[in-house]
Amino acid sequence: MKYLSLFIIFIILGPAYADRPLNEMPMYDGKHDPDVEENKQRSQTASDLGWEYYDNGDLDTAIKRFNQAWMFNRNNSDAYWGFGLIIGQRSRTEDPESNLTDSVKYLTKSNELSPDNSRLIVDLAFSKTILGYYLKTINNKDFKRHFLQAELLYANAEAIENNYPQLYFNWSVLMFYEGRYKEAKSKLKQAKKLGHQGDPSYEKELSDKLNSVANRPFLRRFASLHSVKMAG
Repeated sequence: MKYLSLFIIFIILGPAYADRPLNEMPMYDGKHDPDVEENKQRSQTASDLGWEYYDNGDLDTAIKRFNQAWMFNRNNSDAYWGFGLIIGQRSRTEDPESNLTDSVKYLTKSNELSPDNSRLIVDLAFSKTILGYYLKTINNKDFKRHFLQAELLYANAEAIENNYPQLYFNWSVLMFYEGRYKEAKSKLKQAKKLGHQGDPSYEKELSDKLNSVANRPFLRRFASLHSVKMAG
């Protein structure tokens, strides 16, 4: 009789169970199908929260929200974008090559879902830039492929939106890694003209590289001969 009474209590209280949030229900109460419009809305809400945590520097919570966004909608571009950025930042302290490779993978998927998002393209290009640089430091010749792809992506982003400061700053970094210091300075100037704050340590390193190149004896002699020719 005790168990029967308990069962009756459960039946009486049963409807309240349906009011629990989905993340407290087993298997999300079967309501996590990505094709359900309601879940697409939940996915967008979760990814919006992900960006809030990301902007506040709480990457661990941010990726949890992006995971929720992905669970509710496998085609949420923001979810993959968030994955790519967070995994890319992890590369600073954890397994650089693996994390940068994964960052490129997730950002590429996001780009496939949102091909006209210029800022996403810039982030993808930058992950390829950093991956290329890392491979270059370990003498992996595949760095050239990533640099070339990054160059094409920056150009593609510019064709969509040519007033985004971060585009030109990141492009400048790519050119710096490639040893194209004058072009790097030009892109940096363009970024700052559009409002980018710049990076004093990067600018100093770029300036040092430019001075080092300008002070090479051969280049000084070439410049002198060129001036004489022009004067004549």
